[in-house]
Amino acid sequence: MRNIDKELVDWAVDTIRHKFKDDVSLLIGQRGACKLPTDEKNMVFDYYVPATERGFQLAETFIIEDMGYDLYPMTFERLEGIADFTEPRSIWVLEKSEVIYARTEADRERFAQIKEKLHRNLSDKEKTNTKALEFMDIAMEVYNTMLFEEDICKVRKAAGGIASMLTYSLAMINGSALADGYGNLVNEVQAMKQKPDAFPQLYLQMIGAHTVEEIRNICRSLIQSVRDLLRNIQDERKQPEEKKENINYEDLAFWYQEARYTFRKLAYYIELGDSPVCYSLGCYLQIEFDAIQKEFDLEEMNLMGAFDADNLRNFMMQVQTLESDIVKEITKHKVALNKFDTFTDFLQKHQ
Repeated sequence: MRNIDKELVDWAVDTIRHKFKDDVSLLIGQRGACKLPTDEKNMVFDYYVPATERGFQLAETFIIEDMGYDLYPMTFERLEGIADFTEPRSIWVLEKSEVIYARTEADRERFAQIKEKLHRNLSDKEKTNTKALEFMDIAMEVYNTMLFEEDICKVRKAAGGIASMLTYSLAMINGSALADGYGNLVNEVQAMKQKPDAFPQLYLQMIGAHTVEEIRNICRSLIQSVRDLLRNIQDERKQPEEKKENINYEDLAFWYQEARYTFRKLAYYIELGDSPVCYSLGCYLQIEFDAIQKEFDLEEMNLMGAFDADNLRNFMMQVQTLESDIVKEITKHKVALNKFDTFTDFLQKHQ
């Protein structure tokens, strides 16, 4: 078909000037947007920024010959949100855009400031890494749902969503917007500076997979590759943590005095050889250990790594070791446990 990009841009600008002069702040376009590789890469309109409620009436979708067009509204408030990553998947809509028409220079300047804000945020490693982790979380949620799906159509759709979310995650840590949105993910990732080397090949394996199980396994590898990269980046950026000051080790003593019941209960069920109960109690203690480790700046306490349903004795040894370490930490800081050898001793203190 004959290229009509210029005629359509002229039509849109003319329509705004004559019918929506006070109602539209900006007409925004992109070069080559929504075109095939063989199409001309001219400036075409993408969206507009309404200034009044009436301005929303300019919106229109239509087809000319075999080409579809969509002139849709984007408010300044929404664009500002995109610049602040409230819609990370829409960043390219703002990053790649140019002003075709501006009602006033103030409108043009406001749009320029929003783009500058986006560029600042894309350079802010704290913000981009946070969003990268959010995309990773979405990918993992989709994967978890996929594990219970057997319909290959739904599994393939989920796999495509996972790959997209991971690509957005990678774009974030590279401080960039995707060039094609839902376009060629392989080329997008190949062009990135920071990326898992295996990602493009894994993606190609995924789209060539024929069974649900194959797709699941490859998606897991894709997620793992990006997860490892994000973890490495976080580790590189971590500053050595300063030792906490003013820790109240009396609170640790209070915790231990209450937890002694759980230690005793766990020892009882280990002696019985009741591995299911031991597992549950061990998980409970591990959660508690993780909490006090952070609160009291303790060394890592790995309990459940030692669990073995067929060898609970070794598990008991690890329980005892960790309990001993906690008691040593309390006494090291000159905190006395509220402990009594007999009930008579207890009564004597409370007379």
